Amino acid sequence: MPLVVELVLIVIGLALLALALIGSGISRRLMTIPKMHRTPRIVLAILGVLLLAGGMWGMSVESEKRGPSLDDLRAHIPPDVKTTMACAEATESPKGAVEMDCSTPSGVPEAVYYIMFPDVNSMQDYWMKQSASESQPASECSTIEHYKNGGKGTYFFNDKSVIIGDYSCFASGDDMIAVYTDRRYNVAVYASVSDAKRFPEFLTWVNTTSQPVGDADATPATPSFPAAAGR
Repeated sequence: MPLVVELVLIVIGLALLALALIGSGISRRLMTIPKMHRTPRIVLAILGVLLLAGGMWGMSVESEKRGPSLDDLRAHIPPDVKTTMACAEATESPKGAVEMDCSTPSGVPEAVYYIMFPDVNSMQDYWMKQSASESQPASECSTIEHYKNGGKGTYFFNDKSVIIGDYSCFASGDDMIAVYTDRRYNVAVYASVSDAKRFPEFLTWVNTTSQPVGDADATPATPSFPAAAGR
């Protein structure tokens, strides 16, 4: 239900409880407020509790439902990606997340997905499952051989003490796949190419063009479980 409805229910519930309390005789000194009979007080108290509980339950449910929106995600997709790829909402996305499909079958990369998560832990969980990171060796992802052998690691920008996110690369059939996260915005990027001749172009795109945009000084969140171990 809309947030305003939940707030109204809470306010009415509190008002009824207050009225029942006043009617119990706690404010007998206020001669303008007569003492209320027991039955009406009980009815008011029950209604007040029900409305208050309903409003608070609704707010808790809405709080769980509220997460990133497509507009939130679009704000982090690089301008060059928006102008060169036809990004649209993906047909499905991880629970609680929003996903944009920017795939261009005849381009490089061929498949591109941007996914924004409600928190860093759900993003980390996605990254680990998508890239089978637990079985990946620590390695760079700068050559086709790296992709064929599989590799993973963390990355940073200028400050080596600040981890921006995790990356992983691997091969599936002819597809060379890169999956990495950006802990500043809880955005994960999934991209792949199958034409080995276009791998250098793909690698350049992953390492430069693909990086999510936003407040560059935003503090990256830290997952509560490491990349090398499951929960």
